[in-house]
Amino acid sequence: MRITEIDHIHVYVEDIEEAEHWYNEILGFTRDNSLYFWFEQGGPLVIKNNGASLSLFRRKNQHPGHTMAFSVGATAFIELIPILKDRRIAFTVGDHAVSMSIYFSDLSDNKIEITTYEYLNAKQILESAA
Repeated sequence: MRITEIDHIHVYVEDIEEAEHWYNEILGFTRDNSLYFWFEQGGPLVIKNNGASLSLFRRKNQHPGHTMAFSVGATAFIELIPILKDRRIAFTVGDHAVSMSIYFSDLSDNKIEITTYEYLNAKQILESAA
């Protein structure tokens, strides 16, 4: 699998608005308005600073911990599914309307998310394989 970059890190916070302000004031992160609809739908608030992105989740809605999210192309995304199945690694697939993600854990129960923004391609391949 060729990972193209770390896509984002999940950060669990008590107050999203306070956290957004803190990350802006201290580290220069700003709201990713193109993904604000996720927040409006009850998902994370995505903030970014150049190539670094954080997904701010309300702690009361999420289990404590961290998730590492890596970005890949659609081909690598699709090729990961049989690898996980062959190794009996439990996973789920999330359709985020602009991206697709596979969620699973490593041997120490660290959460991993593999995301592709080649959304239509990945979605078509998944649908044709179903």
